[in-house]
Amino acid sequence: MPQKKPPPPAQSTPEFHFGYAMDSGGAIQQVLVDRDNVRVQALDSCTGQDVPRENGLGELSRVDFNFDGHPDLMMRVAFDSRTNNSYYCIWLYDAKTQTFVLSDELSHLTNPQPDPNNKTVVARKNVICSERCYMEDTYAWSNGHLEPVREESLTEDPTVLPVSDCRWVWEVKKEKNGKLVDVDRERVDIGGVMCEPHSAW
Repeated sequence: MPQKKPPPPAQSTPEFHFGYAMDSGGAIQQVLVDRDNVRVQALDSCTGQDVPRENGLGELSRVDFNFDGHPDLMMRVAFDSRTNNSYYCIWLYDAKTQTFVLSDELSHLTNPQPDPNNKTVVARKNVICSERCYMEDTYAWSNGHLEPVREESLTEDPTVLPVSDCRWVWEVKKEKNGKLVDVDRERVDIGGVMCEPHSAW
């Protein structure tokens, strides 16, 4: 009886080391990528500007954003202390070329986080209001691009007196036939509890 061939070895990401090219003032001009002690890439900032080393800027993380089993590379390039919103340059790892390629789509998101359970990317933007308002967009990958599949928001209704406990509107939209359509809209208190009999419409 012929012996079965052993399974092919699992793909693995090469060992990378990262550093910075800096200007005379200590700001980051490029992210330097070394593989096996050889310089293989020098990645420019996606903002077109040098990144100062302050308030956590320049921080590098390895996260798998497109769920291909290979960690990608992200660098924090801006932070808004009023809202706690962070912005990043994100480079996707290309296993064929063993290089990192800038993703303009991911780099335009606020506070992006991959959800491996649903294979989606969630971007939550905190918005200044009398309490903590937000906009949360969820994307799924389709043919190498991000497609919106869900929107959730908590906003403050300017037509309601600021002393009202029910002056916030919680709204959800979901993708249907290629468009985001309203599926729920409620007037809520700041704890997210629906206010009856108030209507959000």
